[in-house]
Amino acid sequence: MKRTFEEKLEKHKLIAAIKEPKCIERAIKYKENIAAVILMTGNILQVKQYVGVLQDAGLPVILHVEKIGGLQLDPHGIGFIRDYVKPFAIVTTKPAIIKRAKAGGLYVIQRIFLIDTEVYEHLLAGLEQRQADMIEIMPSRACDFLKKLSEVSPVPVITGGLLSTLDHAREALAHGAAAVSTSNTELWKVDMNDL
Repeated sequence: MKRTFEEKLEKHKLIAAIKEPKCIERAIKYKENIAAVILMTGNILQVKQYVGVLQDAGLPVILHVEKIGGLQLDPHGIGFIRDYVKPFAIVTTKPAIIKRAKAGGLYVIQRIFLIDTEVYEHLLAGLEQRQADMIEIMPSRACDFLKKLSEVSPVPVITGGLLSTLDHAREALAHGAAAVSTSNTELWKVDMNDL
């Protein structure tokens, strides 16, 4: 699945962020423009079904583990995700979860909220020690920092948050983002390679 994801990411450069179950069908409808989805809805009783439907449609699923109701993120919870839910990857903001997930063999995206230069400098200082397979910078509107980071990061950098127009997507991609993530379903209709 990693190779499929990387190929899709290179081709499409768009990750659909699904915040409501009703958006699952829409993501499938526009899957020819989407590299993967970040699933940000559901609970432990529904999440396996959601992941299955999306993956059966050919969309790699990145599970935002902090958004799934009832999910405990201890080693047993990581095992539950890996062995039962079976997403392609997870996304999290928490270093302890990254460490557990990597130890459990999961592909991990670290979401970082770039709120000030101190966070950015801390990020740069720790790039070589990062365990995540990919970094997601939030919000997408920090293009000058995105460009600097993408030039030195040993792992791909994606961006999302406050990305609501094609111009925002175009700007982020032009500044080095490997892909953009958005919950704006209108942008899912667009082939980002045409930007």
